[in-house]
Amino acid sequence: MSVGQEFWIVAAGCSKDQGANAEKDSYLAALKGNSAFSRGGAGEGGPWKFDVPDGDKSLLFGSFDNLIRLTDDLAKADSSVDSIVHRLERQYVELDPKADFKVKSQRQEKTLVDYLKNWSWDEAKYPKTRPVLDNLTLLMSVVNKLDEEARNKTAQYNEMKTARTNLSKKEGANLMARDLVDVLTPDVVKMQGTPDDDFIYTDHITTVVVILPRGGDHEFLKSYETFAENVIPLSARKFAGMDDKDGNTLWRVLMFKSAAESFKKHCRDHRIVTRDFEYSEDGFKRLKHQREQIEDSVKRHHEIVRGLYQAAWSDAIIAWIHVKAMRVFVESVLRFGMPPRFASFMISPKPNAAPAARKALADILGKGAKAEKAEQDDEEYYPYVSLSFTPFNVQRWHEYAEKVVYLLLGVDTLPPRFASFMISPKPNVAPAARKALADILGKGAKAEKAEQDDEEYYPYVSLSFTPFNMQR
Repeated sequence: MSVGQEFWIVAAGCSKDQGANAEKDSYLAALKGNSAFSRGGAGEGGPWKFDVPDGDKSLLFGSFDNLIRLTDDLAKADSSVDSIVHRLERQYVELDPKADFKVKSQRQEKTLVDYLKNWSWDEAKYPKTRPVLDNLTLLMSVVNKLDEEARNKTAQYNEMKTARTNLSKKEGANLMARDLVDVLTPDVVKMQGTPDDDFIYTDHITTVVVILPRGGDHEFLKSYETFAENVIPLSARKFAGMDDKDGNTLWRVLMFKSAAESFKKHCRDHRIVTRDFEYSEDGFKRLKHQREQIEDSVKRHHEIVRGLYQAAWSDAIIAWIHVKAMRVFVESVLRFGMPPRFASFMISPKPNAAPAARKALADILGKGAKAEKAEQDDEEYYPYVSLSFTPFNVQRWHEYAEKVVYLLLGVDTLPPRFASFMISPKPNVAPAARKALADILGKGAKAEKAEQDDEEYYPYVSLSFTPFNMQR
């Protein structure tokens, strides 16, 4: 099932006698025989029976006033669950770009297509003996709890990732920004308990770390002993091999503790950077252990949140389809009368073939009646019940790559050999960029207009995307 693929749930009235089942089969046969609903051999577009309970086993709703109330309540619930399903989808994909969306229903795990193809009312979750309004209230309570739990777990996971980032090594940063714990490690610092150690800490002596800019070491070495009283002469030492990409170098200077603050102030006044750092091998080991712990925690929570999204999305999509079924039932009863006798189906029309599909539905289910425009809201009303939904709307990066491969395979290049590139054309020069691409990649061929949809086809594979579209 592709991202953006739309499904329609449609329903038409049936005779109120025993011939209703034969009429349903007749509708289905007519839909399957119409080319407007065939999406090729994948079997991912229907038409399929959408077996909403009707007849003697129909849903309970009470009075006519309840039906009118349910029309508004179900529309609001539909919109709310729609938002939750797609929020869970987006969060799941952000967590795992290759997320595998499976539906777990009645102790079976299946793809969404298989679930829709063989959909039936879940009597265990939503017993038909319970009124529709009560089932809807329970359903929304469960879905909202799923959404809240997903939000809370996501917040906890993000806090843990932030903690990991704060503790992690700042690779690539210069000496001004890097944590010196990751620079001055036990394997590079000389600490043997002798006067020649890189760092000396006693009751009276301390070590100050200094960062000098490129070329600043000569002037520093001439004058550092005068920065404060009680700076130990000839104690400045450079840490070899620690220079960063900007040419900054790392030094240490020994002095009496009483001189440290004066020394640092003099450095600041002369734009020399000192870093508050006290070397400790035990501190390094503790930090390393903390990083390992937080990394394990992040991995563990990643799997927990991933499993939560997978289960929450499954439960939410099941709930959403049941809301659709309730809406089909209510609207069918209001439109076709009592007792409830109607045939409902699920289809996914071919891309760019919605008008032809609507015409075919009007001919088959509406028996030739035409759609009409409402006077107030300009909404189109069909001669049959019609609802729509789009299960997936989050594009994934690896699907772009798959599209490129499929398009290239379609021009008989086996094994697939191709060159692909990413560019961002200058503003207002798209035509010139397209011409240059045609010259380079299309070897001079020109773009052409398709006869049916007026879409432009280029002599090379072309996909586009806009990462940001919100003005700040």
